[in-house]
Amino acid sequence: MTKDLTTFNGRLLLVGCGNMAGAMLDRWLAAGLDPAQVAVVDPAAAKRPGVVIHASLAEWRGAGGSADWIMLGMKPQQLGEVAGELAPLAIGDVHLLSILAGVSLSDLAERFPDAKALVRILPNLAARIGAGVSAVASSGDADMDAVAALLDPLGRTVALPDDSTMDLVTAFTGSGPAFVFRLIEAYAAAGERLGLSSDDSLALATATFGGAAALLAESDERPGTLIAQVASKGGTTQAGLDVLDNDGQLAALLTNVLRAARDRGRELADIARGDG
Repeated sequence: MTKDLTTFNGRLLLVGCGNMAGAMLDRWLAAGLDPAQVAVVDPAAAKRPGVVIHASLAEWRGAGGSADWIMLGMKPQQLGEVAGELAPLAIGDVHLLSILAGVSLSDLAERFPDAKALVRILPNLAARIGAGVSAVASSGDADMDAVAALLDPLGRTVALPDDSTMDLVTAFTGSGPAFVFRLIEAYAAAGERLGLSSDDSLALATATFGGAAALLAESDERPGTLIAQVASKGGTTQAGLDVLDNDGQLAALLTNVLRAARDRGRELADIARGDG
């Protein structure tokens, strides 16, 4: 699948254009999407050359706006106030895309019953540089070739048979970059405490995590195999691993991290439905 969007057909409306939706839009524009095909409804959205920004859906409609693709990129809690005005526009051949955490395809179907297709996408922030991962699930008669054309410039895509695991995927990959950034930050702080300068510690930590992730991605080996190539019995690496592996605390900690993020996604879905 090409990463070139110069031949992408259709008009795209972004309802909400914060950090994640903005990262996707920037990548699409960099991949050749014509800015004239895009409209944004978000009074706080950053300006982008050629992209028209509207303060409200009413303003967009008043300007003669229409869309073949509508992407929900606002906060999940805002779904209720947006859906009533947007549902009459999501009809016919319109695809409704959603990156809203915790909002299921069935939730979307209740609010947008006449859309041609509903496509739930969970990207992450690395999409900004084309190195993200997006999980996708859909219902209805989706043009998956066109969906794939939009997702391919963002990085890797994982198609799911349904969205039953999306809350976990949201925590795992969507929130994941923040958790990795925190680990790098903590690793750098530890180096600084033990005598490295702040700048050197962060540079070394960033390169170490980045290189290790790149090596794993390019290798056919499992993480444990690569660990064994670094660690030797009784050596310095093994001494550090013994601390990390003590009583399974690291795995337990990360399980709790993911559980908290997943459960918050479910809470946000309840709020979006008006149940919370």
